[in-house]
Amino acid sequence: MQPKAKRWHAPFDKFVDDWMGLTLPRPRVALEGFEQSDGCSWCGVPVADEQCDCAERRLQWSRVFRLGTYGPPLSTCILQGKYMAWPEMLELLGMILGERIKGCVPPRSVVVPVPMPMMRRWFRRIDHTDVIARHVARAAKLPYRKLLSRSDATPQAALTATGRKALKGRTMRKRIFSRVRGRSVILVDDVLTTGRTLEVAARTLRSEGAISVIVAVLAVTDMPRKAKKCDLRVQHP
Repeated sequence: MQPKAKRWHAPFDKFVDDWMGLTLPRPRVALEGFEQSDGCSWCGVPVADEQCDCAERRLQWSRVFRLGTYGPPLSTCILQGKYMAWPEMLELLGMILGERIKGCVPPRSVVVPVPMPMMRRWFRRIDHTDVIARHVARAAKLPYRKLLSRSDATPQAALTATGRKALKGRTMRKRIFSRVRGRSVILVDDVLTTGRTLEVAARTLRSEGAISVIVAVLAVTDMPRKAKKCDLRVQHP
């Protein structure tokens, strides 16, 4: 147990480190070595991947844009942005994704984030998809709208593939006073794994009259059989 006179040292030191930027490297330094890669334009998996099942799936969107596959350093940067409340990293990734879709989507599209439950947003201290989507819209020079809301649900990162696919459609709904009908939507999320969350969101948008839905994600990953804990340790160069 720490002496009473020194109990405040630890939080004070953490505040100083965070304020001076000593805990995390600059976003571009953390992302150093990452190269964008193309995938299937419909389901997002690597083109050479034999497991691509586009012909067997009835997807709710017309196209997927992605930065790359879910692996270091991109995966590490995404995790740190989400769980360490690092907005600068999410802003950088959003800008890069926005540049990727710029000029490749319908001109009157709106950028829409996949919603996060209110309690989860409060505990994490950041709405990561909101930050990403805002900067996607900024880089792509498109309007940004929050059209969807989401009820509380178990975090997807804690679920297996079966658990993710069991996400109920009623967990998402159109926000009050938002206008979806007649719009082309760019639906933004951080990672596409089983695609269930995006399918629920896209189906909700289409049922409310969206003309088309295009998905834009930072990474596409293969779902492990068992959920794994995240390693958020910072790898300084």
